[in-house]
Amino acid sequence: MIKISTVALSLLITACSMQAPPYEASIENVQIIKGAKVKQVKVGKITSTKQLDSISLRGSSMYSPVNKSYGSYLQKALEYELKLAKLLSAVSSTVLTGEMLTNGINISSFSEGVGEASAKFVVTRDNKVIFDKIISTNHTFESSFMGAIAIPNAQASYVNLVQKLIKNLFEDKTFISVLKD
Repeated sequence: MIKISTVALSLLITACSMQAPPYEASIENVQIIKGAKVKQVKVGKITSTKQLDSISLRGSSMYSPVNKSYGSYLQKALEYELKLAKLLSAVSSTVLTGEMLTNGINISSFSEGVGEASAKFVVTRDNKVIFDKIISTNHTFESSFMGAIAIPNAQASYVNLVQKLIKNLFEDKTFISVLKD
């Protein structure tokens, strides 16, 4: 009886948590940063708080597949896009770091879900701050009053939310200008 209860409890626990999908690079983002003709950059640590590392989706929790940290997820996403643009350098004196400030998805509406994310990005060169700015975004997607539709749609939309945050960073004129110098 104890074994059955343990198995049932473990199934219940795993049913209430899930991982965000692995990040997929945005070709548009890669083209934007590559077309900006900036110098190579090193991506340092992007941090996030424990509070931001769990996204509640109608009673289920969604965690990052990268160290259970959405800061690490964003860091890997930036590295991936810069690598595809051939702009990532482990030895560059220009370093991009940051801190996630907001990170969430709301699927309480019957027809539309909304994701919101923001991060403070800092660029240093030779240990001197040359860029310090908060970049924000939101992403709307189709949702439903039925959890069986709303939760998977919210889960799948997280990649789009991060892609939009990175796009807003890559389109920031000040960010681009400091990477050109």
